[in-house]
Amino acid sequence: MAPITAFCIASEFWSLAGLVFFTAVLTDLIDGPLARHRGEASRQGGLIDHGADAFFVIVILASLAAQGFFTPLLPLMIGLAFLQYIFGSGVQKQQPLKASRLGRYNGISYFVLAGIPVTQHALGLDWIPVWIVSYGGWLLIASTIFSIFDRIRSS
Repeated sequence: MAPITAFCIASEFWSLAGLVFFTAVLTDLIDGPLARHRGEASRQGGLIDHGADAFFVIVILASLAAQGFFTPLLPLMIGLAFLQYIFGSGVQKQQPLKASRLGRYNGISYFVLAGIPVTQHALGLDWIPVWIVSYGGWLLIASTIFSIFDRIRSS
């Protein structure tokens, strides 16, 4: 869904971008609990889920950065943080992912921040100024950097 949403953003098909974006978020919210309920949750499934989440927010935030909503540094930092999360957790040694509270909040915030301009344009609203959204991007860059160093420190 990330490439479709990114194409819609680039083409300014905001209604379709909003629909696909929220479908992706909804399915992401459902898949983990459904897998656990059915007894199908696995370490590999969790890794794939985290990878899909990272890919989705990186692609969407990069397409929004191309439209001038954010600095391109934001999706770059998310990619670096994800790689550090994966390799810092020892996944290559078959160890489980080591989540942190800040990392979880950052992950949620990436989706929220990406959803603001998509939703505003999809609904034709202008309730949050672009400069506030951009400022939120810079705050997330700072918290992502902090999260990276915190994970390194605790390793």
